[in-house]
This record gives sequence, structure tokens and C-alpha cells, in this order.
Amino acid sequence: MTLSAPTTATAPHALDDEEFEEELLRVDPATLVVGANVRLDPRLRKTYVDNVRQRGVLEPVIAYRDDNGRLVVLRGQRRTLAAVQAQRPWIRVMVVPKPDEADRLTDQVNENDHREPLTVAERVAAYDQLALCGVPAGEIAKRMSTSRPVVDKALSVARSKLARGATQRWEFLTIDQAAVVAEFEDDAEAVKQLVVAAQRGGFDHEAQKLRDARAEEAAKAETAAALAAAGISVVDRPAWNDEKAKRLSEQKHGEEQLTEENHASCPGHAAFLDDEWVHPDEGDADEEEDPWGDDTSTEADEDAQEPEPARPYRIWVPEYVCTDFAAHGHALRWRGHDSGSGRKTVAEMTDAEREEARAQRRDVIQSNKAWDSAETVRRNWLRTFLARKTAPKTAAGFIAGSLARTDHAVTSALTGGNRLAHDLLGLPDQAPTLGRRAPAMVELVGKASDERAQMIALGLLLAAYEEATSRNSWRSVSDSTTRYLRYLEANGYELSTVELRACGESPLPATDTNPAILAADEA
Repeated sequence: MTLSAPTTATAPHALDDEEFEEELLRVDPATLVVGANVRLDPRLRKTYVDNVRQRGVLEPVIAYRDDNGRLVVLRGQRRTLAAVQAQRPWIRVMVVPKPDEADRLTDQVNENDHREPLTVAERVAAYDQLALCGVPAGEIAKRMSTSRPVVDKALSVARSKLARGATQRWEFLTIDQAAVVAEFEDDAEAVKQLVVAAQRGGFDHEAQKLRDARAEEAAKAETAAALAAAGISVVDRPAWNDEKAKRLSEQKHGEEQLTEENHASCPGHAAFLDDEWVHPDEGDADEEEDPWGDDTSTEADEDAQEPEPARPYRIWVPEYVCTDFAAHGHALRWRGHDSGSGRKTVAEMTDAEREEARAQRRDVIQSNKAWDSAETVRRNWLRTFLARKTAPKTAAGFIAGSLARTDHAVTSALTGGNRLAHDLLGLPDQAPTLGRRAPAMVELVGKASDERAQMIALGLLLAAYEEATSRNSWRSVSDSTTRYLRYLEANGYELSTVELRACGESPLPATDTNPAILAADEA
């Protein structure tokens, strides 16, 4: 390439008491010689090369002429190599005298050490200004060599005064975390918990627990509103020792058991909300299989795709009570008694024993909710992890170990269709049951490279172990579940407190001595 005529700068620069003029040239980057550099690896990320391809090299590279007249790069190694990869036709080069070796080393280290990256607050403000200039979010992502979701999250932070202020106050917040803060900007206590988790760890788990709690409250509010519209008072769940309010199932009027219908006219008629799990597929279970085992299916039937099973979900239902059963002439159907289990009845417990029982029940309720939230976070992480093209170095050992152990989770999944694996690996259809072939999975493996096929094999096993977990996992420690969760942890997944309990740990409760907690309290 023919070099353009040099542009000279008029400001002199002192070197060995000699005056010289710096040259600013346009140069084909492929003709430059990349000289010695303290940076051993240029670490050219794809996003950086893409940015150079789109926007060019904005800052001139600093170079000197060697004895043969070649331009040797002093500062700008990464810019030069990225420009070559991006096939830029030219870059700007500032030509300076050759420094001595000590100055070269000093300047190259200092140039890298004294750079300060943009803070999240500054990046959010820049994206916001671009949007105000009329640049669409997709174009912002292209200009910044980032993803559209990152830009969308940054703009959501910019629209939230609280989240934007949080990025300025707590610089450890990432854009992803600040976007979650924006999601909860109307809940000061939730924001405090998020800020603490962002610094201490477990942010994704805390965010999911808050989302689940918000969804639970919304569902409860909807059910309560429907009851109120029907003229039914909604009350809190009666305590075990409430002397007035009792469930209708515990009461009778005369010899007649009380029900929602025959109690509706009672002045004490009310309800509290209780949760109930719905399992959509249970009612059809008997219709899915031939009880005689007569396999008359054709090859076409075996290859037929089956619909994805509906997942269980929780609903809120009213549990009817009388708020003052004795005053309204009702009586209890039975009194507390020893059923032969050897356990004390509530009435027989001391105050300390009752408090311990209440604490255990609270722990069960909260830990079950925490497990549900952790399951959502964990499976989202698995979907991202299993999208990798190559498996981690430890994959072969985990795969071989899992097959050698023949854990029930693995054998059950392999013979039962491993439906969860289809979900986690992003397949649109679900595996058939009863060990029949899974066409989509077979096709996925058949088209995969050897490296990707190993990742799929790992995914099949991880999905098997994941499918075997449940709310009982944190209460009953299993060697296979512990091995599975620890493997996820070794590959970058952050275990939540309830998952650590499933591994046999008993994490101590967090204290409020963390600076982030104190700072959040002051917010």
C-alpha cells in the first residue's frame, strides 16, 4: 500500500536535548512491525476486533523507525493486531524517535497501569445519551460491540432514578445487577437485600427469591380480591393456639360438620389463603400406557414426537374458618390426643418446645421456597452452560464417573426419556417415555462435532441428576446430589445457602456488619 504523505506536528518534543518533529501518518497496519512489548498476550477478544472493524482505530499507534526505515510499534500492539485481523486499510501512526530500552519498558507498563475503565454509571449515561440522540438500541449494541440485551438493561437502568443513583453510589454493581435493582425500585427493602447480595455473593439467588415472593404476593392478592368481591372476609392464618378462630374442618354445629356452604351465613364466616400444588398430568396418567403391555406401535409411532408435559404449578386457595367458633355456637369435632407416635401434642409442649417447633416449621417453609428459587436460577445457568461448543476439561472424568456409579438418577433418566435434557439443551420437542428413541436428541448428536458431542453427553448426565433433585434434597443429603452440585460449583455456578445445605454444609446466617449492608441501611 502506498503511504500517505506525513502530517507533521508543530509541538517539539525533547529527547537527548535534541528537537524533532513528530510525524502523523496513515499506514497499512499489515506493514507495521510489532516490536517488543511488556504485554505477552494481546488478548484480542472478538468484540474488540469487531469494534475495530466497525469504527476503526480511534487513537494513533506510536511507532519509531528502525535502521532499515521500518515502522516498529512501541505502543498500540493490540490496536495494530486488531486492525490487521479486521482488515482495516489504514490506521494512524505517530512516529517518534526510538527510545532507550529502559524508557520503553517504563512507558509501556505505565500506559497500561494508569488506565481507568468506565464505571457502570458512566456507561449507562453514555448509552442513554446515544438513545436521546435517536440511535436505536440495536444500533447502540452494534456501535459498542455488545449485545442487545446489555443495551436494553442499561437503558432500563437509565430510566430508573433509583437504579441510576445506585450505580453511582455502589460501583461494584454490574449492569445486570443494576437492571434488577430497577426492577424492584418500588421496594426499598428488596433493594437493600440486592445491594448486599451484589457485594457479598448470591445475587442471582436473591433476585429470584424476590421475584418468586412478588409473584406469590400478586397471586395471593388476586385470590383475596376475588373472595372480597364475593363478600368473604380474608384473614391471616390462625395460630395453633388461637382460642377463637378455627378451620371449619375442625368444627361442628350440633352433630353436623361445618362446611363452606352451611357456614356461609355465620357472622364469623371468613377464609385465609393456603397454597396448593397442581399437577396437570396426574389425571391422565392411567390413559397414557397400555395396561396389557401390547406393543403394536409402528416405527412411525415410535418416532412420533410427544407434547411437552405441563409443569406443576402452585395456586392459592381459600381455607374457610369461623373467627369465633364458640361465640357462634360451634364446637370442636375432636380434641388433641396422642396418636401413638410418641410425640407430644401441642398442648403438652412447653413454651420452649412450642417455639422450637415453630422455628422448625418456619425453616421448612422458607427453605422449600429457597429451593424452588434456586432451582430456577440453577436451570437457567445450566441452559447457558450447556450451550458451550466445547466441554470443560473435567467433563470426561465426570461422564465416566457417572456411568461407572450407575446412580439411580442416571439409570432412571436414560430409561425414562430424560425429558429435562431436551429442555436444557434447547430442543423444541420433548423425549418420549419408556425408553423409546428421542428423534430430536439423536439428530442433535448426529450433527455435532466431537467436542460438541461430549458437551451434549455431559448435558444428558447433568440433566439426569438435576431431574432427581427436589425439595427433599436440602433435608436429606445425598452423595450423588452433592457430587452433582459441587461439579456445577467447580464450573462457575454459585451455590445458594439451601444448596450448600444439600451438600451437607450448615452455612452461618449472614450478619449486618458488611459495609454494603450499612450503606444500604443509610440509603
